[in-house]
Amino acid sequence: MTEISLLDFADSSGDFALAPFFCDGQKIDGAKWGMSLLKAGTMRFRWNEKNPNRDEFFLRVFPNKIVSSVELIHSKIVVESKVENDTNLIRADGIATKNEKIVPVVTVADCVPIFLFDAKTKARCVVHSGWKGTGIAAEGVSFLKERFGSNENDIFAAIGAHICENCYRVDEERREIFARDFGKESVKGECLSLTAANVGVLLRAGVPEKTSQFQKIALAAHKKMARLRLAVFVANPRSLKI
Repeated sequence: MTEISLLDFADSSGDFALAPFFCDGQKIDGAKWGMSLLKAGTMRFRWNEKNPNRDEFFLRVFPNKIVSSVELIHSKIVVESKVENDTNLIRADGIATKNEKIVPVVTVADCVPIFLFDAKTKARCVVHSGWKGTGIAAEGVSFLKERFGSNENDIFAAIGAHICENCYRVDEERREIFARDFGKESVKGECLSLTAANVGVLLRAGVPEKTSQFQKIALAAHKKMARLRLAVFVANPRSLKI
């Protein structure tokens, strides 16, 4: 398990940050994952709303590419995007694709963005893991295996910035549920560690520890990302205008 910091990010424009996937602490080629930053403004997304700021951001960062989005519902549902507009009006919490022209995107605030990349099939997946949807990372792994023939040993995983274990205070009932379902390590005093919970989910899904990484920067504490709805994505490096 590799822990990364802002030093591992290539901040190419001032309003988004990119990071590579790792294997045994070494960066690998083939895909990058990223997040918009505070300077980019809100990335709030609903099918019945317009957000010109979000539209402009993706036109600038991913010119001539297809951005696929879903409206989030705090579920464990992952869908595939094959062509432009095929996720229109869909409500889910994860998107997977093998199409290099497609950039799968979800939006997070305090919740956990998780990125998956199969180095052999080149399949990519991004999921939004809220407390209700904790476990969707395993659904993402299963989706890659069933839909694209991935082997879990070839899957790289990254956990992006989210609310930290010192900030996410919950009631006793929720702590007991997490301790039961995701292990005692997911509970820290009166708070939940969504990092520990999702690391456990990924490892139990068969993703090798050497290909997994997490960004230990609390969303609520990092001023570039704090308390704003952020767009998160996983893309072929050639998709990016940098």
